[in-house]
Amino acid sequence: MADNSEKMMFLDTGPVISLMMSGLREVLPELKQRYRGKFYITPSVQKELVERPLLVKRFEFEALQVQKFIEEGVLEVYSQVPKKLSSALINLANNSFQIKGKSIDVIQSGEIESVACALETGAEAVAMDERTLRLFIENPMELKSLLQHRFRSEVSVNLPNLRNFSQQLKSVKIIRSVELVGVAYRLGLLDKYIPMKKVDMGKDGREVLLDAVLWDTKYNGCAVTEEEIEELKKFLLK
Repeated sequence: MADNSEKMMFLDTGPVISLMMSGLREVLPELKQRYRGKFYITPSVQKELVERPLLVKRFEFEALQVQKFIEEGVLEVYSQVPKKLSSALINLANNSFQIKGKSIDVIQSGEIESVACALETGAEAVAMDERTLRLFIENPMELKSLLQHRFRSEVSVNLPNLRNFSQQLKSVKIIRSVELVGVAYRLGLLDKYIPMKKVDMGKDGREVLLDAVLWDTKYNGCAVTEEEIEELKKFLLK
């Protein structure tokens, strides 16, 4: 069991993959050092990041890099997953939306583990790029619209289940890999990549760098809109 007096954050699969695929793997240990707390992953996340990719030649090297982070203590595996809480949350989530009276499975067990662990331990945040669960927590009615678009069918809502799920998770702070990259930028961890010349239509080098890393993170799996990127850029370039 984690020490609740200690700062901690749980990382889902998506943000780690986004950083690795964006060539920003070195940001993770540097952020961990500045954070002065624990970066935890669950066993399910470890399986997705290491065990399964090791069986696929294309992703084998990235898996070895994540394994090195685990061995070095940059990422720690949190094994005390609250199974009962996870199951209850999955049951609520997967019985919150229906099509023609049939419930839609919108959440998988592995996706909810990090959130359940954060609730159990009082962690400061969960780093998560996956869109469905974030919308479930932050804007469930927008999730309904997304599901209707995805399934091309009218979606009904079980309001008691939806409200129960949202109520239990309202204290969980969700951050994405773009926010992690933004923090790294603000801390100066990416300064070595600032171009010396005005290489992009006369724009300042710091703006070129920020635009590049945020869009690269998006293209490598982070669910973020162009409007959100522009808003984040304005905030970070102040």
